[in-house]
Amino acid sequence: MINLRHIFFLFILIPIGTFSQLKVGVLTEKQVLWYVRNYHPIAIQGSLLLDQGESTVRSARGDFDPYLKGDLNQKYFDDKEYFSILNGGLVVPTWYGIELKTGYDQNRGAFLDPENNVPDNGLWYAGISVPLGQGLIIDKRRATLRQAQIFAESTLVERQSLMNDLFFNAINQYWKWVEAWNQIQVFEEAVELAQTRFAGVKRSFEFGDVPAIDTLESLIQFQNRQISLGQARINYQKESFDLSNYLWFEENTPLEISDELQAPAYKSIELIEVGNAFDFQNRLERLPLTHPEMQLVDYKLSSLEIDRKLKAEGLKPKVNLNYNALNEPVSGDAFDQYSSQNYKWGVGFSFPLFLREQRGNLELTKLKIQDTELSRQQKLLELQNKLRSYYNEQLILDGQINLFSTTVDNYERLFEGEVQKFDSGESSLFLINSREMNLIQARLKLVELIAKYNIAIKGLGWASGNLYQN
Repeated sequence: MINLRHIFFLFILIPIGTFSQLKVGVLTEKQVLWYVRNYHPIAIQGSLLLDQGESTVRSARGDFDPYLKGDLNQKYFDDKEYFSILNGGLVVPTWYGIELKTGYDQNRGAFLDPENNVPDNGLWYAGISVPLGQGLIIDKRRATLRQAQIFAESTLVERQSLMNDLFFNAINQYWKWVEAWNQIQVFEEAVELAQTRFAGVKRSFEFGDVPAIDTLESLIQFQNRQISLGQARINYQKESFDLSNYLWFEENTPLEISDELQAPAYKSIELIEVGNAFDFQNRLERLPLTHPEMQLVDYKLSSLEIDRKLKAEGLKPKVNLNYNALNEPVSGDAFDQYSSQNYKWGVGFSFPLFLREQRGNLELTKLKIQDTELSRQQKLLELQNKLRSYYNEQLILDGQINLFSTTVDNYERLFEGEVQKFDSGESSLFLINSREMNLIQARLKLVELIAKYNIAIKGLGWASGNLYQN
């Protein structure tokens, strides 16, 4: 049994092939977003982003995993063992670029290189490798891990940006669907009135009260209303299919909107109040810090800054200091004969004379940073203008809705008065049709304004970047 307790009413889901059909009831914006949040494929993909970020960090941490190493080289010729060189050990990388090492050498042979000579019991060693030049401040392992951590953090914001866009697109389509459904209601009422009027005029003609031309005019008006209703139904079907793209259920089952499912009637829709100027200014000031798209650019800049530090590190010489304490195991005790005088150390140095590759890489990274900073400024300006646009739009639409609500009421009274005059023989069919047409157009305009207003209200949250959170 399907449990939809988290929404405000129970949809009856009827399987239709690979689809299920949403049937019976009034579909609200919150219910649409509930389906989008929980079952839409893009929402699920957003969750996969988080897993991808965690996997990237896990992979980068692998560069710091201790690892075993071993090497065996032997040579036999002319029934002689020329040499047998065995080396094995453990290396432990650390965050600061230092490597801790321990291992065991066991070498023998008739023609063994003197430098490879070790005691018969072999030779244990434990030491450290320290970068004194390049790699002291930052190296590729540390840079990769830090960039992976930044990427993991950015996936949270990227998911928020993804859901912010998805929610707004779903809301936008929902209100287009609401508008289309209410347009049908307006035209259905108009068709019913035109049909009733045609029947009344026809009877009046039969009694000789009106000329035949009036029946033709009322019939044409009735037919025109039917045509308009048909066009409204075609538009509603299109908007229903587009809205169905956002409605999914368990096991990736797409949902389909049935003909019985209703949208809220425009007269019953409660409009959210327009935000005040203080709230708008606060949104505008916080935009650089709170909008996910701005945060994604900041994460990119942080990653590029790490890359810049790594490239700048390449301008330093490579100086690696190695030290190994040596000890011969005796009777299985590795530390019995330990002496601080037994050790091996060395230092390695390299430095390219012209640094062309290093300077070129550093300059390219600086150019990427500069390009990203310019893109950030452009992105911020676009988001600010979107925010201003939706704020101004909701202010204008709020005034227009108030005006058209009064206009619709006035047209209704005017139409009703004209009908009364017509019934008493003081008006004409032409005037009634004219009054009715004005009333229909006013209702349709009011429906359109209400839909646009609700989109603009949510557009303000979308442009602020927090529509999904709210």
